[in-house]
Amino acid sequence: NSAYAHNSLESKDTDWVSSPMAREVELKPADETLTDKYTYNINQAPVLTGWALAAFIKVFESSWGSTIYGAIGPSSGVVQVLHGLKVPEPPLFFPNLPVEDVREEAGCQELKAETAEQAVLALTAEGYLPHLARAAATPLTPHTPAPAAAPGAAAGYRRPTVADYVTAYRTGSTTPTEVAERITAFLKGEAKSSGWFVAADEDDLRAQAAESTARWKAGKPLSVLDGVPYAVKDVLDVAPYKTTCGTSFLADKRSPKEDAPYMRALRAMGACLVGKTSLHEIGLGITGLNLRTGTALNPYGYPSRFCGGSSSGSGAVLAAGLVPLAIGSDGGGSIRIPASFCGVVGLKPTNGRVSAQGAVEVDCTVATLGAMGASVEDVALLHAVLANFDAWYTPHSELLPTPRLPHPLPSYLPEPKDALAGGQAGVFWDWFEDADPSVVAACKEAVQVLQGAGVTLRDVHIPELELLRVAHSVTIVSEMHHNFQSTVDDPSARALFNPDVRLSLDVVKHWTTADYIQAQRIRARGDIHFRRALSEVDCLLVPTTGVTAPRIPYGALSGGCSDLGQVATVMKFTSQANMLGLPAISVPVGKDKEGLPIGFQLIGHPWCEGILLRYAAVIEGEVARRAAAAAAATVSNGGGADAAPPAAGVPVPGGEPSIWIDPLTGAKKA
Repeated sequence: NSAYAHNSLESKDTDWVSSPMAREVELKPADETLTDKYTYNINQAPVLTGWALAAFIKVFESSWGSTIYGAIGPSSGVVQVLHGLKVPEPPLFFPNLPVEDVREEAGCQELKAETAEQAVLALTAEGYLPHLARAAATPLTPHTPAPAAAPGAAAGYRRPTVADYVTAYRTGSTTPTEVAERITAFLKGEAKSSGWFVAADEDDLRAQAAESTARWKAGKPLSVLDGVPYAVKDVLDVAPYKTTCGTSFLADKRSPKEDAPYMRALRAMGACLVGKTSLHEIGLGITGLNLRTGTALNPYGYPSRFCGGSSSGSGAVLAAGLVPLAIGSDGGGSIRIPASFCGVVGLKPTNGRVSAQGAVEVDCTVATLGAMGASVEDVALLHAVLANFDAWYTPHSELLPTPRLPHPLPSYLPEPKDALAGGQAGVFWDWFEDADPSVVAACKEAVQVLQGAGVTLRDVHIPELELLRVAHSVTIVSEMHHNFQSTVDDPSARALFNPDVRLSLDVVKHWTTADYIQAQRIRARGDIHFRRALSEVDCLLVPTTGVTAPRIPYGALSGGCSDLGQVATVMKFTSQANMLGLPAISVPVGKDKEGLPIGFQLIGHPWCEGILLRYAAVIEGEVARRAAAAAAATVSNGGGADAAPPAAGVPVPGGEPSIWIDPLTGAKKA
């Protein structure tokens, strides 16, 4: 172990010094550790599925467990990496997110509001979201039933945004009731086996839609969100649903007394909840594989690809066009990974920006709720709903900074030139390029878009990413083990967990409190390293995931799968923002040779979600412009009706998924 630490930390700047005590490596203070050799190791563990996984768990939980862990633990790439290190920094048990001297965000303004409802009104009335504002200004027209759209790609694939819903309702081309019926029919028909929802109450959706339709008919919608369908990850309390957190047992133990605050706000503004989306059990996984409550299948490569996790269902329903808004949670990439795999937008806000009230406590120091959407504008809108406006406080009892958003959001520009003039972004190229070639190529094109918009690139170096990876793994799984310890310690109850989750929680029994404290010392070092990297730039640029959506292994849907190497590969670029509490956004920028989406990530300063949305909107706008131009060229070259570009919606760089619906028209494909 000490040899590994010695080799991985050695550099020309001598960032470590040997202690007189044997087998110990003393790290230099982090503020003196400017460079090292880039290292990111993949966990060494066998891939287990089905009966082999079940058999291994049985033996591992027996008296042989300590012997087995002693044999495979040193090569696993987890806590042993932290052993033998003398870290000078004191442990940092929560992210360091000072509220004073928050960095300025060029092109952004404070969104001053006391409630979510006031915030949404300001977004349209004060010019923050131009597309939505134009839609809201559309004259109201009585509803005129339109002929049903022909199913299939011939109708023109699109992913409707909130602005599209507002336009459709105001022009009378459809109603919330018609939308609800199309969604319900699709879920009961073409998407019956999709696994996207843990629960979707069609009677409740119809009732919400009927009330919304009546308000639109009377010319008195509650807000721009009235009648807009949305979904929520099943970690939040909202009537009429139980909260499972992806388990088969939690709903019986948890008795929600009221809706989470943002759910109440969405309800008060007339938004229509479709249902509670699937997730990797208790959020402990990056695929969405769940034998207990259902595995969400990716609309891209359907039905053979994972959605990513743990907010898998939220990513899927957005990609399939069912909803323009979804709520997820993110403890190690759980919003951004499915956003990347499913070709949608996902924002992990600064830890503490969104209240955890009404949510299951799972991984308390690294996780946050956040917005996912069909477009950057939709994410900005939902982020405004989720953000704390009514005097919420940080874990240290500090008043939160007022949320800031781009003013205006620069979406769908004819050209991105000078849209971000004066902006600066940092790239650690060794880290950036440690991904599949197709991912690197697409993300480099996104970097070029930013440069074309006026952003200056700066090379940065971020030491000890390998140590931070391990520290996050130790932290998140230890916290999950703690929050579910009564179930883990009960042999009969433990059997209710999914096999991969059960095994991960079993492993924690072989860790110590010293391992957890050591991980928090590494968190303190990572905080220093990332603050240095961010000190002269607006944000850092990396891929969201180093690979595209993985194929579902044979037998995994029935027998489970444990692949720790895949976990480390997928989380290569995401866990750092969780460990340090930083905001980060994923935006789709292309597709690989198999047509699977590729996500691009921007990581920002604490409390600076606005600048990330601004950068992401410019990327989205240019990618959309190119996608629209390519679609038009296909038609002009004889592509025919099947290639017709959509009249509205957001052009999708990942192309058309294998299964989708446009709830505004009824057009669909499966």
